[in-house]
Amino acid sequence: MAEVLVLVDHVDGAVRKPTLELLTLARRIGDPVAVALGAGAEATAGVLGEHGAVKVLTSDAPEFADYLVVPKVDALQAAFEAVSPAAVLVVSSAEGKE
Repeated sequence: MAEVLVLVDHVDGAVRKPTLELLTLARRIGDPVAVALGAGAEATAGVLGEHGAVKVLTSDAPEFADYLVVPKVDALQAAFEAVSPAAVLVVSSAEGKE
């Protein structure tokens, strides 16, 4: 089955509800692969697994806190190249729209 990347929206490891909804949608397309970035990213793995993520890719690099979007875009692109997903889902937040 094809994999679907889901960019995780979280605050210090507390996953926000829209991300969990995207995981549900991703399961309809294929196998959800969550990409959690920033402080507390590793703490999201348990919740994401409970909601259907078959893999959780995490990174807690300091540049995620220093800059708004560019480092996260670069990390998401690297995850895309590593996984070759059928789709990429991003929460419709201010950061996601950026």
